[in-house]
Amino acid sequence: MSTRFVAPPLLGPPVLVALTLLAGCIGVSPHVPSYYAQSTDSATSGCLRNPACYNTRPGEEAVIPWLSRAVDAARTATTVEMVLQDAEIKLVEQTLVQCAQAANEQVNKEDEELRGREPTAEQCRQVVRREGNTEVTRAMDLGARKHKLALDCVRAAFAERFSDNVSLEPTYQKDPSTGLWRWIDPAQVAEWLKLGLKSQLWGSLVPDLVLHASRNPNQVQRVYDFKFPCPSGKPPSWGRYAKGHPHHPKSQKEMYEEALLGGETSNANSVTTNGIQR
Repeated sequence: MSTRFVAPPLLGPPVLVALTLLAGCIGVSPHVPSYYAQSTDSATSGCLRNPACYNTRPGEEAVIPWLSRAVDAARTATTVEMVLQDAEIKLVEQTLVQCAQAANEQVNKEDEELRGREPTAEQCRQVVRREGNTEVTRAMDLGARKHKLALDCVRAAFAERFSDNVSLEPTYQKDPSTGLWRWIDPAQVAEWLKLGLKSQLWGSLVPDLVLHASRNPNQVQRVYDFKFPCPSGKPPSWGRYAKGHPHHPKSQKEMYEEALLGGETSNANSVTTNGIQR
């Protein structure tokens, strides 16, 4: 039996409301896109570019006003710190967990077989479809759908607040001339993909969410990836890069720590329905 994380009352219903509206706005696709040799832990969405996903009618308060009030209380009255403080990081992490819980609950409800129940180990192993030569198990399908919805929930939550300190699915590459890992402008990434130059992104790191110094994605504070183990009682794991990949045999967590966090081993975390796993 899985242990359910009980969040502070302040962070509960508004996230569920936002997530419900997001689901109606974007839908949940069972298709798992193939990302330039990057783990399927990363998913993309354009919801941030669509205000209808997180606003009410013009002139009304946003769907998630609790976040606005909580952040205002956490910040000082006159200045904005260059990096997020402990209280702000805690608020961000609580929001991430709430989005994971809400996504997990909604996708389980939408699944025709689960009907709101947590999947069993046997159900997780079931093959639900084939994509080319790949057998997609229920665990893979549920994980991708939950992951996408959780990210959309986070986009809505942080669309305005923390925008200078939060980057969702940023791309980092190693500069061969300096040996340093640097943030790549999303416009450049989009151009490469549009031109079919996926090889330019080989070996890139694309975490789900990065906390960084204000307007400086290269000064990383924390890195987070969503994890949805199946069954839910199974410990979350960090995928290891396959043989032939430039980061083999390291794990995602090891690469985040080495490349983005200067060797800090406690700042690359997984986000689960049970909380933040350090």
